[in-house]
Amino acid sequence: MITLFQITGSSSFAARAALECADAGYDVVNVHPKRREESPGFADANPLMRVPALCEGDVTISETGAVLLWIAERFPAAHLSPAYGTPAFADHLRWVVWLANTFHPGWWPVMVPRAFTPDEAAWPAMEAQGRDAMARHGAHVEAWLEGREWLAGDLPGVSDIYLYMLTGWGSYYDDLALGGPRLADHYERVGALPGVVRARALDDLDERLMRFHPELRGGQPI
Repeated sequence: MITLFQITGSSSFAARAALECADAGYDVVNVHPKRREESPGFADANPLMRVPALCEGDVTISETGAVLLWIAERFPAAHLSPAYGTPAFADHLRWVVWLANTFHPGWWPVMVPRAFTPDEAAWPAMEAQGRDAMARHGAHVEAWLEGREWLAGDLPGVSDIYLYMLTGWGSYYDDLALGGPRLADHYERVGALPGVVRARALDDLDERLMRFHPELRGGQPI
């Protein structure tokens, strides 16, 4: 049985949504965001104690992009990646890695500039630079989606789920626009997938990926 270490509404949402889209059987360990050491097995699954982390038998894997690629390979019948060796498969790999390397960490200067420097006077400039970078990232995806429904191939895959989560985080910033109408339409399409709908309900999130109960994680107070 697969075990998913998660914090509801965090980066682990993409892994949970992918597992739901694959109709995979899995157990969940809800990690407390402020007391991560209290979750048995979490440090073994990821010594950095970040989510998502996943275990199945002798397999342990962490880092969002890697977890998503593993799920796509583990459940081929779900068609969460294009066929190996095709041009679409190359697009699939490129987009998952780009999302993990560029788009995902691009959020941190916007969300938590204090994580980069203790100098409060530097935070506004750092956030402004982060917003500029996120605008460029959104424009990059917007251009790629011209004439396409999905990032890679003719079916929704883990790259689309990852992009959906990262786009949804923009809901926390009313004055930050990511992409344009193509990215907005992509967000709606992915958000309507049954597995993604189930993952939102399980993570207590609305259609904008906003928490219904921000004071809770996995049903427990933070």
